[in-house]
Amino acid sequence: ANGLRDQRDAVLRELSTLADIRTQEHASGIVDVYVGSEPLVVGDRSRGVALRQDVVDGEVQSAVVFRATNGKMKLDGKGQLGALSNVRAAVTSVVDQLDTVAGTMIFELNKLHSAGQGLEGFASVSANNIVADPTAALNSADADLRQPPVNGSFVVHVKDKTSGLITSTLISVDLDGLNGNDTTLDSLRLDLDGIDGVTASVSGGRLKIDADSAAVELSFSQDSSGVLASLGVNSFFKGSDARDIAVDPRLFERPNLISAARNGQPGDNQTARAIADLQNSAIASLGGQSLKTKYEAMINNVASTASGAKNTAASAGAVRETLTTQREMLSGVSMDEEAINLMKYQRAYQGAARVVAAVDELMQTMLSLV
Repeated sequence: ANGLRDQRDAVLRELSTLADIRTQEHASGIVDVYVGSEPLVVGDRSRGVALRQDVVDGEVQSAVVFRATNGKMKLDGKGQLGALSNVRAAVTSVVDQLDTVAGTMIFELNKLHSAGQGLEGFASVSANNIVADPTAALNSADADLRQPPVNGSFVVHVKDKTSGLITSTLISVDLDGLNGNDTTLDSLRLDLDGIDGVTASVSGGRLKIDADSAAVELSFSQDSSGVLASLGVNSFFKGSDARDIAVDPRLFERPNLISAARNGQPGDNQTARAIADLQNSAIASLGGQSLKTKYEAMINNVASTASGAKNTAASAGAVRETLTTQREMLSGVSMDEEAINLMKYQRAYQGAARVVAAVDELMQTMLSLV
């Protein structure tokens, strides 16, 4: 029984490294194991441990549960399981911050790029982003745009490639919430389709703008509403966060589409300079911080948290070694001490044997005298 108890204690010690457990031994010798107030092992029955994954708002969230009931196990950040859960939460927080920085960079850079002009215009351009409801205001939840546009306008330029004549048309983006006439994807399509030389269409919630003939090309400028960036028209980046950010493939195929100019004039590099200065520009969606400041603050926080975790681990390790030493002093077995005790018992046995031999010899001598 003692050997089996030692094995059980060893298993319980191993289990205690995974979670903060509490044990209760009955008079019969059976031990029940609890995690928090929930039983994990009752008598000879284990309720088991499992990992449950739920999808919340499109994100996978994991939880350690009791297999028998699927109820969440209360770890309180203790043990290896609790520590892993805390690390996962910390990593998720950093990933969310990184996604925020990346998403902001994508939108802000696309705002500059979509309102600029390259060395050549478009014969056809399709939006990268989908509007969930083409009949809903573009800044509403029903439109489901990650970066909604605001009230403003933009200019569409139609250039005759033969004569070089450019016709510019101002497109208003009404998103003031008044009079029930806010701009929708469908109304924006109608406005664009009304421009001479331009055909606009919507398919699957995605806007497409085409030149009516090969003799003209299209370009955009002065977008104060951010609607082109919201829809992903003439964008530099595609994607919405750090997981899917990528340079628009059209720019690889036709580098002349890169919008370095603001007005399309030869030698104009205003858009390129604005993009270069973006890293240090104050951005309202980041609380007035710049992309560089926000990113550096995130990195510094990760470094500080990691350093604190290392110091905490070192301190906890020292405390653990001290407690282990104290436990071994009370319940541990010293081989040297046991060897000395064995030698003492051996010497005592040898001494007792000599006493018995001496008494026996004395008795034999006395009997021989009678």
